Amino acid sequence: MVSLFVIILLLILSQVINLSYVEQDTILDAHELYFYSEMVQSWGAPPDTLKMLEDIKTLLWFLKKGPKFYATMFTLIYRKFRVDRDSLAHKEKEKEWCNAHKISLEDCLAKLEFSLSDESVFTDEYIKNIEKKISNSDSNFGGQGHINLLYAICENLEAERVLETGVAYGWSSAAILKSISKRSGNLVSVDMPMIKQADYHLIGTAVENKYLQYWELLRQPDKFGLTKAIKKLNYKLDLAHYDSDKSYYGRRWSQPIIWKYIRKGGIFISDDIEDNAAFREFVTENQLEFSVLEFEGKYVGVLKKH
Repeated sequence: MVSLFVIILLLILSQVINLSYVEQDTILDAHELYFYSEMVQSWGAPPDTLKMLEDIKTLLWFLKKGPKFYATMFTLIYRKFRVDRDSLAHKEKEKEWCNAHKISLEDCLAKLEFSLSDESVFTDEYIKNIEKKISNSDSNFGGQGHINLLYAICENLEAERVLETGVAYGWSSAAILKSISKRSGNLVSVDMPMIKQADYHLIGTAVENKYLQYWELLRQPDKFGLTKAIKKLNYKLDLAHYDSDKSYYGRRWSQPIIWKYIRKGGIFISDDIEDNAAFREFVTENQLEFSVLEFEGKYVGVLKKH
């Protein structure tokens, strides 16, 4: 029964690939299909039913989303057979490093030669209205994030060209837009819908209508959307806020791309850096001065390009 299911699943997948890719991608397709077959074998015999069902749900989610998401699907499958850099042991080690290097928001801004804004990012009424919108949702896209940090940096930089990856409810987007709209700036955000989540109409719901003219949202995986977003900002970024694929391999791929296009004096902010060693390795390998802030039990990394 399991063998029959696997054969049917692979046949469906091969048909999807044939319809979605051109002939020159045949070798890459075969390579990726091999890794999918390896994932099926990882279910064991007899198969781990729960693991199998979760993998199938993920596969079907990606297939439903269409060809633009297939590269990300195959990347996730491929990662299953690479060395695991996102284990609990790795996370505990990075938490220790983050905790040893953390400083306060005020000290971080002083280090950047910035000042903390006295202005509140959001009013209590505004927050209540947004929370009411999302209260009936079956999905959970996360909290506000370090909006005071983002707003203060945008204000001090007088930022006009900002890249963001990962939008969720749009709290960070709204904080950035509140600042850059004063200068008719532009925010380009990249956001792939969260796997197996619903209520996508709530993505960016925290952004007020008056700021929409300064914002462009690319609903694509980083593999496609990141370089498009950088191009739209003319390859010169005042600020980049990374909050999307926070896996080790995802960060290792994206960090150098983003850093390359941050202007001199510009800022790179990366959320949840305690998840793996990617941020620590990046600053060490490139001998970069950094700051670490703790926020609601998680850690944020901040870099200034000198």
